[in-house]
Amino acid sequence: MMESIAKAADRYGEDYLDNILRCGSTELVAPLMAFLSKSETSDSLRHVVKISRPALKADIAHYLNVNFGRHPGLVDYAAAKIIDPAAQKWLTQAVEGFASERDFLNRLTVAAGPIYRQVGQERVNAMAENQMRSLELLANSEREGCPAGAVIAFVVDWQSTRPLVNHIALELSLEIPQCLLPARADTIALIKHLSAKPPVQRAMAFGSDQALAQQRGLWQLISARHQALLAAG
Repeated sequence: MMESIAKAADRYGEDYLDNILRCGSTELVAPLMAFLSKSETSDSLRHVVKISRPALKADIAHYLNVNFGRHPGLVDYAAAKIIDPAAQKWLTQAVEGFASERDFLNRLTVAAGPIYRQVGQERVNAMAENQMRSLELLANSEREGCPAGAVIAFVVDWQSTRPLVNHIALELSLEIPQCLLPARADTIALIKHLSAKPPVQRAMAFGSDQALAQQRGLWQLISARHQALLAAG
């Protein structure tokens, strides 16, 4: 039994990260990627598609930028809260890496152009703003482990959805910068280190779960706007 407990502890970092990937935004992003890829062909360019393709690209760029294009943001707030010396290298790389991502988002938003206004636009804007505020609250939490869980979940989820952002950038003829966020192995090592104490482990799990809920909420908002525009056509 002790051997099985030891093995479970040894794999905790990998399991934690894999759970983020399972519970994150990937399944919501996949249909959007499929739509953009499939509708690139000329025989798919019906009137509704001619409207919805650029509208979807603009929505993704705009709402990602609204939530994550500001400075300071979630990564910066979490880095200021987490004082564990062993986490500083990872946090520094995350802060510097996301500064590059922020610049990428800004350029993408300009290239994608304005969003397509739909019924209930102000309500949608308020929802996106609330999601951003909720993420920042998690990153600024005084509960030890919560900011770490939130920022780790955000970084891992962002990396998993970056291919869609890259695809849009290619369509808009933008140069795609290398993603400089921490590598999987470094994130796993950080998770293992920070989660050594059970109360911190629980707080990390809470921070991750809540951050992923906000991430999924953002992609659900984008997907709902996309489906509404297709239905209207």
